[in-house]
Amino acid sequence: MIMHHRKKETTSPQKLFFYCSKIRKTFAVSHHGKSGGLTLDWQTGFSLAEGADSAIVWQYKFSQLRGSSDDGKSKLKLHFQDHETRAIETKELECQVLQSLLFCMHAFLTAKVASVDPAFLSSIQQT
Repeated sequence: MIMHHRKKETTSPQKLFFYCSKIRKTFAVSHHGKSGGLTLDWQTGFSLAEGADSAIVWQYKFSQLRGSSDDGKSKLKLHFQDHETRAIETKELECQVLQSLLFCMHAFLTAKVASVDPAFLSSIQQT
């Protein structure tokens, strides 16, 4: 029997941070039956645009995300906390490439957390 070992592909926190801090990624989604685009952006966080003019329907910073859940297929719920009222607002979306969206969300959130870690910050200043 021949066993093949594949090297596990990993991304260093530094690479993830630099990649996420320079891109914005938009996913085609459905929100309340309307087509739209959910954008993840380092500066602005999450935003949903709908319509021919791509009008912003809602926008939240990454720090406002309090939780999320999905059905493993296409449905995603994002739970955001409003800064002023402190109320939790749930946004329900459908996305045909849910796993890609979740992977991208995880990458952005990981990079955001790393960006406030003093040990991480000193490590990127040394490179």
